[in-house]
Amino acid sequence: MDQFCNLNGKVRKSNETLIHPDNRAFRYGEGLFETIRLHQSEMPLWNLHWQRLEQSIPLLYFSFPPHFNSEFLKSEVTALANKNKCHDAARVRITIFKGEGGVWETPSTSFNYLIQCWPLENKIFTMNENGLDIGVFTDGWKSSDVFSNLKNNSYLVYAMAAQFARHQKWNEAIVLNQHNRICDTTIANLFFVLNNTIHTPHLKEGCVNGVMRKFLLEQMNKQGMKTEEGSYSIDELLKADEVFLTNAMYGIRWVKQFGNKTYANKLSTGLFQKLIAPLFI
Repeated sequence: MDQFCNLNGKVRKSNETLIHPDNRAFRYGEGLFETIRLHQSEMPLWNLHWQRLEQSIPLLYFSFPPHFNSEFLKSEVTALANKNKCHDAARVRITIFKGEGGVWETPSTSFNYLIQCWPLENKIFTMNENGLDIGVFTDGWKSSDVFSNLKNNSYLVYAMAAQFARHQKWNEAIVLNQHNRICDTTIANLFFVLNNTIHTPHLKEGCVNGVMRKFLLEQMNKQGMKTEEGSYSIDELLKADEVFLTNAMYGIRWVKQFGNKTYANKLSTGLFQKLIAPLFI
């Protein structure tokens, strides 16, 4: 069955050649993306996804066209999901990028968008039964700068960390920042539980400003749970009682193994059932 995408409002077959060879996103990784889970024609946490786009766009010298607002984009996503017959459960990717040109040239167009969506094999939203086995990627580091918190197209460190994890037969890899401290993982933010406190790296450490990360921190604080954003070494992770990863596609995935350390999943399972599962009913 043909799959379709939406490029600047025009629905195209996904196997068509759509991007010019001189495109700046292809050449320089200049652009942003959002990954969203579609569930029963709804996108939980849509407002947080849109908020992140609004905050990120100016940092890369983009500006929204007058018609491009939250409701417009949401309707475009919904229409494409219906076209691809995956409105019940889908992975959605929205990419924002500029046109053609060199680094010092004015791009041919200052704003383009591409919407893609794929049906999910597992339509039921559940937490992983088998805990993840993770390790540390040490061949590259994530910088801590003004662009670090963005979901941008410059994804080399994460892509190489994922390849490394596959070769090591891990489920995920921890990415460190230039200070050799925990940043995040290839596709998720990282949390750990130690001394009855739920810890996660501060945004200043260079991690992506994850939508699920933000939602969980807000909800846990409302519940009166003790949370802390800070700077953490791998040694501190080895002392933890639990480790779990978060993103908008999976919610929470618990980690069972890191090296010789084995973790429990009592608190992370409770968080999933109480705070995240209700979003996808």
